[in-house]
Amino acid sequence: MRTGSEAPTGTVTRVVAVLRAVVEAEKDISAAELAEAIGLPRPTVHRLLDLLAKEDMVEPDPDTRRWRPTVECQRLGALLVSRRDLVRLARPVLAKVVARSQEACLLGVYLPRRREMIYAAEHISPDPLSYRIELNAPVPVNWGASGRAILAFLPEEESEAILAERAPAPVSGEKAPTVGVLRRELELIRQKGFAFSRGQKIPGSRGIAAPILGADGIAVGSLTLTIPEMRFREEAKEQLAEMVMGGAEELSVMLGHRVPRTAPTER
Repeated sequence: MRTGSEAPTGTVTRVVAVLRAVVEAEKDISAAELAEAIGLPRPTVHRLLDLLAKEDMVEPDPDTRRWRPTVECQRLGALLVSRRDLVRLARPVLAKVVARSQEACLLGVYLPRRREMIYAAEHISPDPLSYRIELNAPVPVNWGASGRAILAFLPEEESEAILAERAPAPVSGEKAPTVGVLRRELELIRQKGFAFSRGQKIPGSRGIAAPILGADGIAVGSLTLTIPEMRFREEAKEQLAEMVMGGAEELSVMLGHRVPRTAPTER
């Protein structure tokens, strides 16, 4: 137990202290136990718990009124772990896909708070004619195979919010297709397991991407092949898609995904 002089001060510090105590507790914890552990008055702890509950970070058991982390809190924790490890896990997979396809392969990571994505890693093509992209620069998910492969496997409420924003194309500034058109395309992506695009993010390129899914079946990123249009052959698209889907599935399994690639359960 903390003494009065050791008790946290400042609202942010106190909120973090309460959240940390709830998360680190071995089982559901009462407000009285939290107050004793943190060294704060019980009314203050109740107020801080209410603030955290409004942000969907903690919740009380309806019968015991003891507190626990929410599913959303656990999701954020898992996301931090997966993002830290994903680049490391992905590097040999990227290399394998490039060795098979002879085309550049990109790792995309979804940023839920921004509702955008970044390219977190790449493995370049051995062919001299290939593309280099800017890493860690946020780009929209409603454009390009890399983004739409993610968008198709987000919870419905989240994907609908992104569709409603209708962000323009990052390269040309082209207006986004109507929501209805994009919904139909996303459904096709879910059915096929991969997305295909023509120069939406990288001029003169073709993109083939598959989602990287977390344990809950929701996209955390994507794996994408980028191919110069002069080298792309339509008859090879399905074979290339199998390569990129295989790599994405391998990463998904590493992140705890065990069921076939499908839409999130909210749909």
